[in-house]
Amino acid sequence: MARKKYYVTVDTEEISEVSLPDNGIEYEIYATPEEVKEIEVLFTRKEQNAKDAVKFVGKPFDERPVDAKRANYEGDLIALYRKLYDLGTDETKKEIKELRLF
Repeated sequence: MARKKYYVTVDTEEISEVSLPDNGIEYEIYATPEEVKEIEVLFTRKEQNAKDAVKFVGKPFDERPVDAKRANYEGDLIALYRKLYDLGTDETKKEIKELRLF
């Protein structure tokens, strides 16, 4: 299946066929609809882990459950950037490499 150009903004969890630079840092990628769906799933998982971790804020001395959620969040975030790197243009790859996530 043919790949199309998309712009992905991680902060706002947006994927668009049109550049929206006012929304934050965009990463230009070329992806199939299935690959876009994979990115959407990673956004959802990352967001759910972030929400789950917040539930433990009222339990200040019980860090074990929240540590697992933080680790899951971090893993999803790195998986997301890895996917963007794999699908990204040369400029996108350069920008992500500068983040030194992996």
